[in-house]
Amino acid sequence: MKVSKDLDSKPLSQAFSFSREKERAVYGLKGILSGIVADKLLNEKELLFLDAWLKSQQYLAKDPDVVKILKLVGDILEDGQISPQELEDMQTSIEDTVLNREAPETGVGQAEELVGFLTGVASDGVLNDQEVDALSSWLDANESLRDTWPASVVVNRLNNVLEDGIITEEERQDLLQTVNQITGSSSHDGDVSYESSTEVWEDKVDNLEIAGKTFCLTGEFVSGDRDAVDTMLRLRGGEISPNVNKNVDFLVIGTLASRDWLYTSHGRKIEKALLLKREGAKVTVITERTLLKFTK
Repeated sequence: MKVSKDLDSKPLSQAFSFSREKERAVYGLKGILSGIVADKLLNEKELLFLDAWLKSQQYLAKDPDVVKILKLVGDILEDGQISPQELEDMQTSIEDTVLNREAPETGVGQAEELVGFLTGVASDGVLNDQEVDALSSWLDANESLRDTWPASVVVNRLNNVLEDGIITEEERQDLLQTVNQITGSSSHDGDVSYESSTEVWEDKVDNLEIAGKTFCLTGEFVSGDRDAVDTMLRLRGGEISPNVNKNVDFLVIGTLASRDWLYTSHGRKIEKALLLKREGAKVTVITERTLLKFTK
């Protein structure tokens, strides 16, 4: 008997890839909806951002909640004016949608929901006190994720912000920058980019000794391919490790990160380095930019 290698007229690999991306998008949807209404006060910027974000999600085009929300947004925007009552009604509708979405059952789902939540709370370019509190509550409710990268970085930033019970404007901006760097959403024009700088994970160093030190490389490097960076370090007396372990002195993160780094070796190496640091290891996390600063 001939076994078909197609599913719904698509190659199996392509069909499963679509299914996997759709699952991520579904979790991200719940996160972004929760984040946008986290402060209980939907505004025009958030509404317009939500409209653009939903329209950009090819894997959610037929999701009933997405279809319903886009229709409601279209009705609001039809006359060119957005009234406070329309925003309030939309807020209620989104909250009802969030309550009826199934809760994530896997770590991957929680991670994707977190990225969506972060994108939602920062979608208008502002983090107010209610949104900071809502973010803290979300992490408390998803405790199993708190020690996992990148949630662990957000938890660390939040602990610093909430330590004295007073949230300053400087602390809000610092947290907002962290959120934008994690999500890659540094601009809010509807073009949601998942490419971002990785400086948020970096340890500060005053000098960089290469000879006799062990380096692990991860991510994509804009200064050349990874082999070129590998060769440069070896020529200067450095050793290269393919994996992060307690013998690694430096983890070097390439400047570019993609949406998928949560689920690939890029994110896992960062997570492992942070775990080793908490256990007392001396691994130092630096970015490609810092490496270039001390080698050019």
